[in-house]
Amino acid sequence: MSQVDRLFAHEPTKNEDPEMEKFFPNKEMKDCCELGGFGEDHHHDHKQNKFSLRNLTKKQKVVLTSVFGIFLFFTIVFGALGFYTYQVAMELKTQGETAKVTAMNAYTNFKNQNLPGTESEINNLKEQLKNIKATYQKLALYKAIPIANNYFRDGEHALAAGEAGLNAGGKTVAAIAPYADVLGFSGEGTFEGGSAENRIKLILETLSKVTPILDDIQSDLNIVNNELAQIDANRYPESIKDVQVRSMIVGAKNGAQQANTLLSEYRPIIELIPEIAGATGERKKYLVLFQNDNELRPTGGFLTAYSVIYIEDGKVTPEKSDDIYELDKKFKKRLPIPEALGRYLTTEKYWNLRDMNISPDFKESMDQFFANYSGLSGEPDHIDGIIAVDTHLLTDLIEAVGPVEIAGYGTFSAQTEPRCDCPQIIYALSEIITRPTPYLRQDRKGILGPLMSSILTKIYSSPRTYMSDLFRIALEDLEGRHIQMYFLNEKHQQAVETINAAGRLVGSDKAQDFLAIVNANLGGAKSNLFIDYKVNQVVSAPENGRITKTVEITYENRHKADNCNLEAGLLCLNSTLRDWTRLYIPAGSELVEAQGFNGDAKVYEENGFAVIDGFFTLEPLAQAKLKITYTVPYTAETYKVKLWKQGGISPIPTVMDVTGGQEEILVNKDMIYEAEF
Repeated sequence: MSQVDRLFAHEPTKNEDPEMEKFFPNKEMKDCCELGGFGEDHHHDHKQNKFSLRNLTKKQKVVLTSVFGIFLFFTIVFGALGFYTYQVAMELKTQGETAKVTAMNAYTNFKNQNLPGTESEINNLKEQLKNIKATYQKLALYKAIPIANNYFRDGEHALAAGEAGLNAGGKTVAAIAPYADVLGFSGEGTFEGGSAENRIKLILETLSKVTPILDDIQSDLNIVNNELAQIDANRYPESIKDVQVRSMIVGAKNGAQQANTLLSEYRPIIELIPEIAGATGERKKYLVLFQNDNELRPTGGFLTAYSVIYIEDGKVTPEKSDDIYELDKKFKKRLPIPEALGRYLTTEKYWNLRDMNISPDFKESMDQFFANYSGLSGEPDHIDGIIAVDTHLLTDLIEAVGPVEIAGYGTFSAQTEPRCDCPQIIYALSEIITRPTPYLRQDRKGILGPLMSSILTKIYSSPRTYMSDLFRIALEDLEGRHIQMYFLNEKHQQAVETINAAGRLVGSDKAQDFLAIVNANLGGAKSNLFIDYKVNQVVSAPENGRITKTVEITYENRHKADNCNLEAGLLCLNSTLRDWTRLYIPAGSELVEAQGFNGDAKVYEENGFAVIDGFFTLEPLAQAKLKITYTVPYTAETYKVKLWKQGGISPIPTVMDVTGGQEEILVNKDMIYEAEF
């Protein structure tokens, strides 16, 4: 008998089951029981159904042996393929871990503003990616295997995206390199010599050379997006061990798309900066409005003074400056005060220029203001735009360049003044502008013109080491809405709106929820200098297409009251805050309850938003709390809200509580917050 026959044949032994013999001494009865019935036919069928290779024909044995051989062949092939794949995978893993370290080094160097280090690591990463691609091609045989070929092609798309991304990174470093010292990067920048004024002029002249590089970077980013778009994240599991696979793929796609969008958004302003800064052969004339954020108003502060400036080749030259009240003296129109403002600003019957920043949307307020300003006699014509700044910017600039001295007014610095626990420049300006005097003091707010000239003079003569600080201040104060811009040129206006430097009150197509908290101090005192804000938002899960939301705002005045009696002649900064509060929320929202207002809250629609409108007062060394509950139409599976930051205020600590999960964030600019329900 062959070995194969022995493997499959069943050789019965005598007295196989002694117990069966005990109960069935007769062999026929025992066989019958085993078959589940009695009779010769059953016994015959049972013997016929028993499998044995001895009963197979020669042809059948050949077929069976062939099948077994094929099975053995594929077992060996797939085993070898699996072992080969494992070896390549381990090689890729080692290379990938090395590349990951290099990528992190490149990111750290860029974050630390080490441009040469960033460039070196990018070049290292390019070489490492070449090696990874070569290793990955060892698995090219998977192209011919159904199903597996999809995953292999995904790897090719990912590597192609990585290569294009590194090309974009290298070109970005090359574009930044000439401006390294200005942007605060280490490295040999092109604009190191000469005064700040000369460096600014040279930068503006060379920005046009950046445009072709931007085209190349955009092309590379398009490749990244196109390659990643061909990878189906749903083909992959949520996670493998501790690695979140699917979310990592989705994150890479989103990151690439955001980089592409960011470049598209910032490109117009980069191209238009020379034109806006008067560096293309035509100087520009701008109206500068000084907003006193210590007396908070919807766009960021009370319009306390104004100045007219020229900008040519990036150099700013003030033409005139004056008190906003002097401007109002020229304003002869008797416009009725808007009903919403008149409810709380009871000291005024008519609408003055100084109160026209009623809308938190800076463009809307400036449309109203400029339409009435432009017709005033004695005021400069052919204004190209309006730039609004607040005391936060003045303090930042003084802190960067050091104290400035102005003849007849004294020295201004950023050091803390104990009498108000605020920067000395803020207290000094308040002394000059606000303190009552027994005599008529002309041009009290004319100080802002000489102050601005002194700061600019110091900036232009500053050493190159200040340039990066000034650039950082400009970016941070634009983000925080301490600088806002309004242009009459539609192309310029669109550019600053795209980079969120125009103070627009707009929602986002990325978030169904929206919240803007807008406060206005209508009491006249500078109480906002001493007030801290905290916000708590509690959000429920969607039910019947709506979420319920409670917003709790805490206002705390941490300073004692000043003597605001005019006869005392003392500086009155802190007194009763009379606050007009508005919450801008999504259209279709419904108010459930509002607590903390003096009287009932009003609800109306404005510019595509629902508005909850109320009023409260706050005394020095006291606390006020508003608690507002409302519902919002909501259908998305995750919670996303755009939080809009009012100009003129410090970052607000905010606790987000989404269905019980709490997280504290700092709202220092417009942002989108996201959480799972």
